[in-house]
Amino acid sequence: MEESKNKNFINKKNMIIAGIVSFAILVIVILILIFNGNKNLKDNGVFEEDDNIFRINPVKDPQLAYYNFRGEEYPDWSKFGRVRSNGLRVHQGVDIFAQPGTDVYAVLDGKVVDLYVDKKGYGLNLYLEVNPADLEKIKRKHYKPKESAREQLYGPNYNPAFPIKYIRYAHLSEVKVKVGDEVKAGQVIAKTGTTGNASGTHAPHLHFEIAFEMRGKGLLNRVDPEMYFKIKNGNNLTKEEKKIQTEKSKMQWFEPKGYDKGFITESIFLEKEKEKEKLEKNLKDGKKIEEIEKTKKLKNKTQKNQKRE
Repeated sequence: MEESKNKNFINKKNMIIAGIVSFAILVIVILILIFNGNKNLKDNGVFEEDDNIFRINPVKDPQLAYYNFRGEEYPDWSKFGRVRSNGLRVHQGVDIFAQPGTDVYAVLDGKVVDLYVDKKGYGLNLYLEVNPADLEKIKRKHYKPKESAREQLYGPNYNPAFPIKYIRYAHLSEVKVKVGDEVKAGQVIAKTGTTGNASGTHAPHLHFEIAFEMRGKGLLNRVDPEMYFKIKNGNNLTKEEKKIQTEKSKMQWFEPKGYDKGFITESIFLEKEKEKEKLEKNLKDGKKIEEIEKTKKLKNKTQKNQKRE
């Protein structure tokens, strides 16, 4: 009897120990997941003292591309506005220097709303829809454009009445999300590449845009991303950063083959526009047919009446 009680006691003791060990392991696993989940935020999160705002950058330590696609020294070409060809060409985003394969982050919580291959200029690109209020919270209140470079704050047709809510990442080499996915700020959503760039480019970069409207291929009514993100300009680059960009500009980076496999070649929004146009055309054609039928009936009725007379 005594022996049986001892066995039961030992069994209960072992069960309690096993339970405690299991619980401890569970706590450790949760802590590891939390740590890894926040690692991107720690690696890429930046607290800006000048405006007391915490931001997640599109890539770690973002710098504007110092060289153009030919490898020539044109740091202002990467800016937003009439910065190219002596003010004749408009650039509607910013080019952020990034070696192919660099992690790309969701800058805010949002939803992936479009993802397709545009071989005419932007390559593999992704569109993120965010809460306009969240974007407004990270706006740089003291930012001023560089007038000497013809940099601008707003693109053509900008209307402050509309909420800014779309973010575009272009020239990607791969993506880790799909259309409809909800993503969190700091989450790695893609890798940079050279897709869509001029063949044999000397300036690998992430093309980054912010806008309040998206219709068809691309964004409309865009704004300067530097109003929201602190991106190092050419005159602020350290010697080491300038050296890295210089070395990379001496190389020719070619578009990878087959990067477009599995991706659509038209914007989901463009497809919706086409569907809308088709529906409108069908309705218009339907009305025309109805009018023709009415005209025929009226004509037949008139002819019958004339015969009776």
